[in-house]
Amino acid sequence: MSDPLRLLAEQIATHQQYSEHPFDLSTDVRTSLALTGTERVIDIGCGTGQFLRDLRDSGHHGTLVGTDIRPAAVDAVTALNTVHTVHADALNLPFADADFDRATAMHVLYYLPDPAAGLAEMHRVTRPGGRVAVTLNHTATAPRLRALVAEHAARHGFGTRSATQIWASAPNTGTPLDVDAAAELMRIEFGHVTVWRRDNALVFPTVDSVLQYADVLTRFSCGVPEGSPRRQQIAHSLGVEVRDWFASHGGPWRDPKGYTVLTADS
Repeated sequence: MSDPLRLLAEQIATHQQYSEHPFDLSTDVRTSLALTGTERVIDIGCGTGQFLRDLRDSGHHGTLVGTDIRPAAVDAVTALNTVHTVHADALNLPFADADFDRATAMHVLYYLPDPAAGLAEMHRVTRPGGRVAVTLNHTATAPRLRALVAEHAARHGFGTRSATQIWASAPNTGTPLDVDAAAELMRIEFGHVTVWRRDNALVFPTVDSVLQYADVLTRFSCGVPEGSPRRQQIAHSLGVEVRDWFASHGGPWRDPKGYTVLTADS
């Protein structure tokens, strides 16, 4: 099966190339954290390390720490050299109370088996007067294309996987965590929450651009192995339907998306 971290990077690249409006998640989070450049920052579930890389490149001089439960992510961030990396579970961080000035969890909460416990850990390791920032993709991200991929994958015996199943860190927990539910969990944990929403869309100008992203979703969200002949079968049937749509509508293919930044002071 394809490496989820690599597929995540492919999704990020797609969003950078085909977003209707420019966006800069790292800048949005830096702004929400009100950084001065000297804070000790932890990025929980740091993934590819992009946020920490951007933070250092922006001139931040404080200590930067990235944690992730995936060894491949830890290795990737370790290669940055200027960031401390720790292999750690977001529900059991190996740090003292109030150890950080700022804490982030970017597109992480919906991967945790217990999001409330994850927020409690963020709160614990952040000093009083510090700040935390959480980001979540909107639930309806490219809903039309995702539904089409799920339909065609189901014809070949593949179902849509939950976030926790994708990362194999926990069993399926049922209803996915959405922005409203996450905001309510933050209100419970911190007593308040500030919500900043950025709406956008993916706009694919050609059939091939749609199918390229559909293939990523087929492997990432539906778990179709790269070498499986059913991957090609799914791609073929998807291609027929997408080409028919472009022939009828002329394009481009537009699908809404977006993300929200949630912040709270500890």
